[in-house]
Amino acid sequence: MAWHDDPTHPFAGIAEKVVRAEENILNLNAEIERFFNEGDYPAIPENDFENFSKAIEYHKNCVIPPKFSVLAGEIVHHLRSCFDHIVWHFSTGPQINKMPVDFPVFCKKPIDKGDVTRFEGKIQKITNSDVRVLIERLQPYNAADPMDDPLWLIHDFDIIDKHRELLLCLNAGIRLLPNEMKPIIESYERAHPELDPAKIAFHFKGYGVLQPCIAFRDFGKRKIQPATPGLLELLQYTVDVVGGFAEL
Repeated sequence: MAWHDDPTHPFAGIAEKVVRAEENILNLNAEIERFFNEGDYPAIPENDFENFSKAIEYHKNCVIPPKFSVLAGEIVHHLRSCFDHIVWHFSTGPQINKMPVDFPVFCKKPIDKGDVTRFEGKIQKITNSDVRVLIERLQPYNAADPMDDPLWLIHDFDIIDKHRELLLCLNAGIRLLPNEMKPIIESYERAHPELDPAKIAFHFKGYGVLQPCIAFRDFGKRKIQPATPGLLELLQYTVDVVGGFAEL
């Protein structure tokens, strides 16, 4: 039985956090859809310049309900706590110092004595060498772009939410495509690896319905990332990582 389906598994608490995060993502998505459907211009009229301009101006002046940021913050916090739960579970050794034990997240490889001490302090009670190796392998500093690493995004968003609301903005530029278009677009992407997502979107801009969306203002390298897909991406990353630790 998989870790997320076994109520007796040591990661059962993590499974509950994952379920709660998924519920909150669905709730956030429903709230966003209701917000737009109850307002003006739930779809943007592209073929009518006058109404198109009015729709853009309308959405530029919309005020995002604070509840959206609260829900997004709860989701991120649940995901971040999943990683801490992993460290607590494997922390079976003696306490070496008084540093707090939690999942380390470093965007730069710890080299100087202070950073090495902080990194080691967070996993000081873990005696399983395989767990230590996996934790080190997952560090954002090992990624091609640490600031775009999913673990860093979860960690950074959690810190931001503790100090102020997550930066969400209203974006009037997401195109909804029918499911039948997915294999066509994926095939096109494979055939044209030299194209970035913006150019691919340009080639397919005649398809689908253009709708406004709530997006993160900063999501790693993506300065504008629709909130629901972005959070689902981080959720899936967390589930995959936890699955890796569950096998140890």
